[in-house]
Amino acid sequence: MRGRGKRSWVKLWLTGWLHGSIRWQMSPAERSVWVDLICLAGECGQDGKICDNSGNPYPTEYIANSLNIPLDLLELTIVKCYEFGMIEEGVGIITICNWARYQSEYDRQKKYRDKEKEVSEDPDKYTKGKYGHMVRK
Repeated sequence: MRGRGKRSWVKLWLTGWLHGSIRWQMSPAERSVWVDLICLAGECGQDGKICDNSGNPYPTEYIANSLNIPLDLLELTIVKCYEFGMIEEGVGIITICNWARYQSEYDRQKKYRDKEKEVSEDPDKYTKGKYGHMVRK
């Protein structure tokens, strides 16, 4: 069960991050873990799910160790994120809610990256089509 692929970046809304409700809902340490969870979900490449390539959940001990944080801080953050509707848990898999909001620019640009790949595979592509006669070789 392969996902869309690993991300090299995720998007954060500056105003929401600096002035949103997360500022009073969570401690600085919990906010840090929240961003780490977003990054981990991006690295997993499973559309916001924190799991392995087969869709199996990572144990919380593994996540805490990977993020280099105490297990109790991770567990507290997960509870708060769940209460505030930031994550969902299903069959032990942590899923970031509204994952598309963190990825919309990536997905929007995908068609252009795919087109660049096509062109690199077929260098004569620009000489074809309506204006192909205008392209210098």
